Order: sequence, then structure tokens, then C-alpha cells
Amino acid sequence: MSLTHLKPMDMQALNKAQQSLHQAVQFIAIAGAHLSPPKNDDSHTNMAWDTDSESFVGNLINNRAAVALHVPSFSLKIFGPSNLELASLELHGKKREECLHWLSMALQLKQIDTEQLSLDMHYEIPDHPVMLGAAFEKADDELLSQLSIHRSIADRFAKQLLHQHEHASEARTWPHHFDHGTYIPFKFEEEDAVQSISFGYAIADSLIDEPYFYSTQWVKDGELDYDAAPKLKAGKWYPKGLKGAALAISEVFHSTDAEKTIQAFLDTTTEWGLNS
Repeated sequence: MSLTHLKPMDMQALNKAQQSLHQAVQFIAIAGAHLSPPKNDDSHTNMAWDTDSESFVGNLINNRAAVALHVPSFSLKIFGPSNLELASLELHGKKREECLHWLSMALQLKQIDTEQLSLDMHYEIPDHPVMLGAAFEKADDELLSQLSIHRSIADRFAKQLLHQHEHASEARTWPHHFDHGTYIPFKFEEEDAVQSISFGYAIADSLIDEPYFYSTQWVKDGELDYDAAPKLKAGKWYPKGLKGAALAISEVFHSTDAEKTIQAFLDTTTEWGLNS
């Protein structure tokens, strides 16, 4: 997706649509949490972003099937190992229990034992009407399109870092905070990381009330001197709340060149983090 398709949107409506997506991707995380072997870093619950299909795609379960969320149609989908679509469910008008039942039945068709499948998770996410029994509501198509563009942009820049740094993690979406990004450890003591940077995309939260790109820096011992951080042409340093910098999405779509704005933010913050 092109950055030229990024448009200003009503932020309240955009955040509301984002919250619905956050609830919907929990079915991907639920499948990973209850049906896959657990991993210490919780990566069995995370998911990739596929720009071509505009979908969040979970990890393959038992080498048989993966659960995905197709954003434009707001639909859960089941794919086989060869990416063949096996089943689809439009979420609009459905309650969580109905979706869970459908998911269980669809995965059973791939000979996956779903007896342990449950809505229970080991983390909490913000309250939402669907958690209290309301049905899912599909957001406006343009809002979903813009949120897809956000994810595609984040994925592209995160993968840029992935190709530049040997120890960078795969770009993934994490279901707890619904952020998408990559983690780059670059200093080690024996096999343990002692310094790292991260880049990604976050949804509106207590720090910023709209989606934003973030660039964070971590040191095992001590604190970085953010007073010495370089001045940003766009974005802002948040030494306490974020321990890094954030670039609000509104700054991006109001800039004269969105591509250069994000690239400059990424280059400046990562370079300083790598050399601090």
C-alpha cells in the first residue's frame, strides 16, 4: 500500500474501529494460546501482518491450519499450510461465543483437537461492549482501509530494520497491546542482550490519544540521557512514559512528504539509540 493513500480521518471513529479490530484478533491469539505449545516469549499468540491480503495471520497450528482476520471484510478466516482458504466468518452481528464455536468447528475440520479452546487468556485488554455480550459491529470501509494502510506502513519500515540488523526479530503484532513492530538487541554479554532498540506502531493509549509510530531504547544497567537526544523534525521524545520517541499518525498525514517524515523519524531515533 502506498503512503499517498494515507488520509486524515476522524480520530475518535478511527480509534473505535481500531478497538474492534483489537477484540477480533483475540481469536487468533486464543487459538495460539490454547492449541499451540507455549513459548517463553509468548510468541505462540502473536501474528504477522500480510499487506497483500490486508490480514492479520496467526501461527500455523499443528502444521495444519492458521487463523487470520481479514480487515476489509472484518472476517475470521482459516487457511491451510499452502495458504488455501478453508473457511470464513463475517464477524458483524456475531457475539464472541458464536465466533468461538465457529472457530472450534472450523479447526476440527482440519483434525485439530479444540477441546481446550476458550475465551480465557493470561492477559487483560481494555473493556469493550463485545466482552459484555454485545455483537461485533463492522466499522466503515474507509476507516478499515486506513487502519490497513497504517499496519502496512509499520510492517514495511519494521522489515527495513529487519534486513539491516542481524539480530532483529520478525515484525509481528502482539495481541495484548495490539502493537506491531520489531525488537533489535545489539549489545550482548555472553548470550544475554544488554542493550536494544525497538520500532513499531501502537494504538491510541494513555500516552497519545491516536495511533503512533514509536522508537524505543533499552539499556540493562543505567538510563539513557534523553537530554542529549537529537532534535526531531517530527515526533517527540518521551523519556518517562515511553523511554523513547513517538510520531503521531496525524503528524504523518499532515506532513508534506509522509515517506520522508517516517524515514527521518526512524533514522534519527535508531541511530541515536544504537550509538548511545
